[in-house]
Amino acid sequence: AGTMEVEEEFLEEVDFEPVITGRYPLEDREGNPLQESVTAFCVPRGPIRIREESSMPKVHYFVATGGQGQQMYGTCLTLYEPYLLLPRNSSKRKVYLPKCLTILSTYPYLVAFREYLSQLHRLTKMGDMPMPIERYIVNFCAEIPAPPPGSFEVQTTVLDSVIKFWSPPYNQPIAWVSLPFSHLFECLEIENVITVWH
Repeated sequence: AGTMEVEEEFLEEVDFEPVITGRYPLEDREGNPLQESVTAFCVPRGPIRIREESSMPKVHYFVATGGQGQQMYGTCLTLYEPYLLLPRNSSKRKVYLPKCLTILSTYPYLVAFREYLSQLHRLTKMGDMPMPIERYIVNFCAEIPAPPPGSFEVQTTVLDSVIKFWSPPYNQPIAWVSLPFSHLFECLEIENVITVWH
């Protein structure tokens, strides 16, 4: 029994480091390599600890600036997947570790990316998929064009969700980022919103 308690305590204290386990495209694009440090943005709270219970999926956004000053907008959906631990001299134990699905783009379509990742996750949970998951990713990343600036809109459909992309005109006075600003207005008074904006 003493060995089992030591192993249990050891597992509780172990920190896991995030790593990239899959990506598309498989090779870096010229002038825009995938930085290993992106894992720090996907798991911003530092080392990963084992969880005893699952958590609801969560989305967060980030902006990373590469070595050449190019901004990459990130949308990260964090899921908690079950794993079975098989400690020596002990019974199986179900734990949960995070898995992050992330879209990195030079375009700030953060809300559309959030919807796409959420629908993709929903699609994988349905079981009987009409196409492999990789086909959806290739379609989204390589075949759907970015809309030109102005009044054009590009849209795609995943399950029952229509995902729309729109770019503002070049002459728009402020930098445009697709974020849900409704939260800002729900939490702050107008005077504070103006202070934050400027």
